[in-house]
Amino acid sequence: MLKSLLGEIFRPLVRRREATQVDLLDLAAWKAAFSASDRHQREALLSQLQAWIEKHPEDCDALAHAGDALARLGRQEEAEATFRRALRLDATQAAALEGLGLALLGRGRLEEAELYLEAAHRREPMNAEFMVHWGLVSLAMGHLSNAAQKFQGAIDRDPRNPHAWHNLGITAMRAGDAARGLEHIQRAIDIKPDLGIAHSNFALACRDAERLDKGLEHARQAVELKPSSARCRVILADLLTDAGDLDHARVALDEAVARDPQDASIGIAAGKLYAAWGRHDEAEGALRQVLSNSPDNPEASAGLGQLRLLKHDFEAGWDLYEARRRTETSPKRKFLADEWRGESLEGKTLLVHAEQGLGDIVFFCGCLADLIPRAGHVVLETYPRLAGLLQRSFPQATVVGRDIRDPDDRWLESVPAPDFHIPIGSLPRWLRRRPEDFRPHEGYLAAEASRVEGFRQRLQQVFRGPSVGIAWRGGLARTARLQRSVGLEDMLTALAPLGVHVVNLQHGDVADELVRARAATGVPVSHWPESLVDQDDAAALTCALDGVISVCQTQAHLTGALGRPGCVLVPRHPNWRYGLSGPTVPWYPSLTMLRQVARDRWDEPLDAAASWVRGRVVELRTR
Repeated sequence: MLKSLLGEIFRPLVRRREATQVDLLDLAAWKAAFSASDRHQREALLSQLQAWIEKHPEDCDALAHAGDALARLGRQEEAEATFRRALRLDATQAAALEGLGLALLGRGRLEEAELYLEAAHRREPMNAEFMVHWGLVSLAMGHLSNAAQKFQGAIDRDPRNPHAWHNLGITAMRAGDAARGLEHIQRAIDIKPDLGIAHSNFALACRDAERLDKGLEHARQAVELKPSSARCRVILADLLTDAGDLDHARVALDEAVARDPQDASIGIAAGKLYAAWGRHDEAEGALRQVLSNSPDNPEASAGLGQLRLLKHDFEAGWDLYEARRRTETSPKRKFLADEWRGESLEGKTLLVHAEQGLGDIVFFCGCLADLIPRAGHVVLETYPRLAGLLQRSFPQATVVGRDIRDPDDRWLESVPAPDFHIPIGSLPRWLRRRPEDFRPHEGYLAAEASRVEGFRQRLQQVFRGPSVGIAWRGGLARTARLQRSVGLEDMLTALAPLGVHVVNLQHGDVADELVRARAATGVPVSHWPESLVDQDDAAALTCALDGVISVCQTQAHLTGALGRPGCVLVPRHPNWRYGLSGPTVPWYPSLTMLRQVARDRWDEPLDAAASWVRGRVVELRTR
């Protein structure tokens, strides 16, 4: 069948000029055939083109097309060699300059890639596609503002270039602006409705905008539009995993393997899927297989690191976890100071810069109590919502609250010049490599005493008895929110017989949800949303309460970091921060882990939480 298809494809490709009797290759037809084919057919088409080149070694255009085909097949090293061969024939050929830049981009050699793509742009400054590809290098470098400028430049040259709009949307997503990302990618789809990859990335943007159902709709549409694309099926599998539909996610991955077994993203998605299933050995196997073929793959290394940390293999886990910094979504930042790698900090200033979410910063701040005495001075970057709490908790440090997504680092001019820098998530690699490195503590964060007292008085005015805070929803669609969240009504039903005052600790607009839950359960919940905006107030309220019940979210980290008594409702297959088993985790001695026995069933953890609260009430009454 393939042989017949190739015969049909290649029959019109070679035509003969009657006057000169010189064979010519119709490269436009060849390129169209290549784009419309699956991987197996593409390999055959490439072989045909390479056979042509053997007979016509000075056909620069054919070499450029062959290089492009090799790159699209993932054979970047061969693509680079082919483009260089074309440029030896014609050093100014724009297509070969562009192709070499893209091949180097595919191999992670970003500085070289930028040089060649800039050269291609200079050869054809009005070529919108060249501008788009040049922007891809800036995007890979994490230079989001530069990338956005280039994609906008491509749009200025060609307002109906779908790839420019598409990549401008991806840039907005990386900058944390999911709404604008959706807007731009929608524009690409409007221009080219059959652009399958745009539907896939629109699906990812929908997930980031907490519209997972709509995301799944577009992910499925992408598969329909590009049935030969493994990548589209991987994205569908990823969203199905987030939705908890693991069986259909497995089917989508099997179909991706059938189309391109060499696609590394399949193994990474399989690792995530197996981890969601709790099949950790298989998850490790999938990620190690990726690394056996691509040893520098950052997603696979970081995923493997998280699996090792889940099992409290700290030495291997932290080392592998460093790869998170090379993933596409990680901020790329450069500092004049050297990175700290565990050497002496005596008399030195260390900049600890923020990354990841609010809860993660609270989590990693557990290392600061050990770090600060070692250093001459520590400068700590954080979110504005955390700045006051962290400055009080670590008065020897200089704490700066800012939007960590803002690339403008002129704020560094107002703090002591650092001798070293390190992202906060890398601190445990040097300070928590063994179980004995986790020392017991009664809280490393300190709430303001007067605020705590104010909240205690407020609580007593409402109810003269024990008060328990609750947080029932955690994370985002892309961080397993569905799997780690509990129904509010279920939580209140479990607490109803205990006669305790329930206080809301769930951040966000939940007023209507609380009203509906009270109508269903009869349990009133005090709701003071102004107290949850700034973490200084949230910390004081947490300390004023007699206990906290939380799912895996920022409130759990805050409770443990303050050393306050609390229990955490942990899903059957948790994130690495909550450990694989057992009632405790080494970083938060005051917290009790209440773990699901069966996936998607919260009755047993909620019963255990009610027992924990009952025991806490008895303890308070006997004091």
